[in-house]
Amino acid sequence: MALQRNITKRNSMFTITLLLATIQVINPGSEQSSVQKDISGYLPKPGELEEWEPVGSPQKFVGEDLYLLINGGAVIYYEYGFKQVITQECVNKDGKSINLEIYEMTNTASAYGIYSFKISGDGEEIAVGTDGLLEGYYLNFWKGNFLVTLTAYDSDKMTLDGLLAVARAVDTKIGKEGKKPSLIELLPKEKLRSSDVKYLKGELSLSNNYEFDSENIFGLKEGAIGDYGDFKIFLFKYEDEKESRKWFENARDHLKESSRFEGFTDHGDDFSITDRVKNHIYARQNQDYVFIFIGTEEIDPKIIFEKLADNIR
Repeated sequence: MALQRNITKRNSMFTITLLLATIQVINPGSEQSSVQKDISGYLPKPGELEEWEPVGSPQKFVGEDLYLLINGGAVIYYEYGFKQVITQECVNKDGKSINLEIYEMTNTASAYGIYSFKISGDGEEIAVGTDGLLEGYYLNFWKGNFLVTLTAYDSDKMTLDGLLAVARAVDTKIGKEGKKPSLIELLPKEKLRSSDVKYLKGELSLSNNYEFDSENIFGLKEGAIGDYGDFKIFLFKYEDEKESRKWFENARDHLKESSRFEGFTDHGDDFSITDRVKNHIYARQNQDYVFIFIGTEEIDPKIIFEKLADNIR
């Protein structure tokens, strides 16, 4: 729902995002190939699973056709780097159903990023794929440059067992592993679960976690968020120190005049503000990065920023 609200709220900006994404999808000279490889081999085959069978023909959506599958939700996949998806329904003898979706993304960072966007962090860790997470009757994992999403329609033990069986079959077929983006490793690890991390690839993924402004005032292209319960750390990466300084100052100037925030205080290399729900926000530019703390005044962001700086060094 948050995604839909943002799309409605900032329709003009998303139109530009969509246009750029569509150009990348259909441009033969871009990373998106005009001829996609066949990924149907990752689907379970008839007779392969003891209690479950694929039913009907799989459906495949390439490039801009993703809108036919998830409509308004497609734009975030384009931001992360979508190539194609294949879907398959599996059923058992009692008529229970599981829906399988295998998304091929541009690279491993894209797959991990869209995975981190989809999960809530409140699920049960499952030994399947990379970072398998079961949330109710939804199961997500990523592996290589693929995101795998399985959806059941009840939480009976039989159904959840089937969910795991289908997931493990796909996991085995994908085979290749992938590494998380190096930016993730810079976040302080104390009290941080893997499901509490979000990897960002643009303004849309950022605004669905926290909306600083209706425009991309940080010029974000790559970032990470660590949720530590009492506070969150936002880490934005830029090409060099000059670019990080430019966008830090741009964001500072916008937020100073924004009606969404109050109590702007310039600390030289840092600045602080307070949002409408009294979150304390502290920001700092450091080398190629921008650090942002969002939490309460009881926690000293400077100590956390020093940990970040040490990890970068």
